[in-house]
Amino acid sequence: MTTPTPNVDLDVGHVTPHNRTNIHEFCQSVEIAHGHRILSDQLRLDLLDQHSTQPPLVAIAKDEDSMLAVAIASHANDGWILEVVSPHDHSLSPSHEVITLVVNGILGEFHDRPHTRLTWWARAHDPWVEQIAPSLHFVEHRKLHQMRIRLTSEIQEQFRVGSVSTRPFVLNHDEEEWLKVNNSAFTSHEEQGGWTREQLARRLVAPWFRTDDVRLHPVSGSISAFCWTKRHEADLHEPELGEIYAIAVDPSVSGKGLGKHMVMAGFSHLADAGVDLGMLYVDADNTPAMKMYTSIGMEIHHSDQAYRWLGR
Repeated sequence: MTTPTPNVDLDVGHVTPHNRTNIHEFCQSVEIAHGHRILSDQLRLDLLDQHSTQPPLVAIAKDEDSMLAVAIASHANDGWILEVVSPHDHSLSPSHEVITLVVNGILGEFHDRPHTRLTWWARAHDPWVEQIAPSLHFVEHRKLHQMRIRLTSEIQEQFRVGSVSTRPFVLNHDEEEWLKVNNSAFTSHEEQGGWTREQLARRLVAPWFRTDDVRLHPVSGSISAFCWTKRHEADLHEPELGEIYAIAVDPSVSGKGLGKHMVMAGFSHLADAGVDLGMLYVDADNTPAMKMYTSIGMEIHHSDQAYRWLGR
């Protein structure tokens, strides 16, 4: 465990009602300074959930005047996801000493659980993580591409022709069917697999959620596929984006091209809503998905990196 630097205190433990607001305000201030969002939806929603049965772990470094950095670890499927937030200039990485301090604070919580799967996600705009992660016994594990496509009139027409019919999500009706398809399609996925009703409920009450943006197929009977889209407002660095947030086909009907048709349906829905730039995330080693997305005209915009903790 790293010894705290002079005049820097470290608080470690589960999120509490007392520190939840402070952490959220700190993350928001960093987002405003950087001009883009810095927390994944999962960690943000878990952080704000006052009724969670398994609140996130946090390590907070602070001096007499302010919070310097926070590490947040949230339970995901059968493992944990770690993200670190610290204010810094884009041309200069944050204090390695402070980052090491907060990450070691989180790792100390797993001291008696050496086989726990812990994944530290670093975004493309945080290249400093690759300089720190190895010294804390993290190794490169996954690469996630963000792919984009301009939804021109020509592409829109192509996607409308290639789409299947869909309907919007109905609250208090489709939850169990959606979970069945999702968890069947993502049995071993680190973030998307093993969702509970509680995890889904957090997103269904999120400010950005719209029932119409979750497209289900077929329009009657049991759900066999879904395409959950999400709209991102423009920020200092990015224009408005329409994301395919999650997409799945029930394994019992896979291999028939339904996934590609659902992608087209999702982007058609976003285009009809006035969005002209589509995007999604895909694992770099998911060769079939990469091939399919490339075939419809998508291109890699940037890549995020995940690091797996080797334990002590």
